[in-house]
This record gives sequence, C-alpha cells and structure tokens, in this order.
Amino acid sequence: MPDDEFAALVQEEADGSPPRVFALVEEYGQREDCEIFAWGLEFGKRAAVFDLDGTLFARCASADGAHALFSRIRNVRLAWPSAAAPQPRG
Repeated sequence: MPDDEFAALVQEEADGSPPRVFALVEEYGQREDCEIFAWGLEFGKRAAVFDLDGTLFARCASADGAHALFSRIRNVRLAWPSAAAPQPRG
C-alpha cells in the first residue's frame, strides 16, 4: 500500500474512535469553590482516570463508574469539557 493511502487509513482509524475527555471536579464547602481532582478518558466501554501529574488512578467501566468510585472518598462531580461533551444520539 502506498504511504499516502496508509496514512489516510491510519487517520481514519484514529478519527473513528477517539476517547472522550472528562474531569472529576472536587467541590469545597457548599458550592464555595472547586478544582480538578482528576482527568479521565472514556473509550467506549471503559475509562481510565489519571491524577493531575499523569499517574493512573483507576480503570473503570465508564466515566459514570469513575464518578461513582471517587464519590465514595471525595465530593466530586463529573464534568465534560465543552469540546468533549457527549453529543445527542439520534
């Protein structure tokens, strides 16, 4: 396969299934302040959660699963950066 055709195939593969970025945002007080606790990547039926320094915290079934897990130990909310927000299906 010529290099340009293979490059197009590689790009198609990457474009076909990009992960979605999410954040777990820790709330302080009663909605007084907040900051990013961890970042995550959701890949279809799995998700990976990373500390702010890039250390892997956990692997979960989904972003919702990560939220449920970390909500046990922190007051966190699941947030989707605007560019990564889930699109309506239809």
